[in-house]
Amino acid sequence: MYNRALMSLALPSRLDPWRAVDNRSVFVGRLPLSDLSRLRGSLLDAAGDVRFRLAFSRDEARRAVLCCEVAATLRLCCQRCLGALDHEVNSSTLLALVSGIDEERRLPECYDPLPVGDEPIRPGDLIEDELLLGLPQIPMHERVVCARQIPDVNLARARSGGANPFAVLAELERGR
Repeated sequence: MYNRALMSLALPSRLDPWRAVDNRSVFVGRLPLSDLSRLRGSLLDAAGDVRFRLAFSRDEARRAVLCCEVAATLRLCCQRCLGALDHEVNSSTLLALVSGIDEERRLPECYDPLPVGDEPIRPGDLIEDELLLGLPQIPMHERVVCARQIPDVNLARARSGGANPFAVLAELERGR
């Protein structure tokens, strides 16, 4: 005899969340980043994969819950130096399956609501959502890292003896 809750199942493209809770289903695996269309636009490079664990169960109050864990290294573009930036996402989120706003309002603070109805859900979308939530608003290296890569424009201009491009505007202003 086996314990279904301890077995890792292949991730289906769609699943009935209520049945997954009743079966205490656990999905563990990897998903290629290139398969995550909403995330791809934010990545410099979609190589690699995301490691995930989705565990459906009921808590002590018999609420239907999902523990969603994801881990990935995302290659982003630094907005300071425009170089490649590896950003680690390690997320563990407790979601409570809710079918209405009243249920959502009664949730303890430790849960994020996951509105579900009678339709199947896409577990890949849940994984992608966690990665999207883990993205920084403005991806940047530490200032020290970027300082080594970005030349000091004023220093370069002083060394080259280059003129200030706004000097012409200053002359026009003086001529008035």
